[in-house]
Amino acid sequence: MMPWDVQKCDDYQYFKNIYYLNLHCDDETRELRLRARNWSDDLIQDHKSFAKWLLENADKAYASPMPIADTSKAGVNEVAIQISEWVRGRTDNYPENLT
Repeated sequence: MMPWDVQKCDDYQYFKNIYYLNLHCDDETRELRLRARNWSDDLIQDHKSFAKWLLENADKAYASPMPIADTSKAGVNEVAIQISEWVRGRTDNYPENLT
């Protein structure tokens, strides 16, 4: 989900913190994946531009730093482990650990 989509959520006001993780891939991988989904050249270019913007501006545009999980060469399981480790790292300070 994109941050502006999260902000539209009815329950948004009840969350103290919201953290974002950037699932990123290189432009070549992005293009191959989007072409396989029959995306137009214009949409592919838009997503390449947004991915570049996100890499350059995420730390300035959002309240907390946005880590990056590179999905270019990593398999689904490896990416899931990276996400799990990130989430667990965020919850280490809570009294009731979510392990």
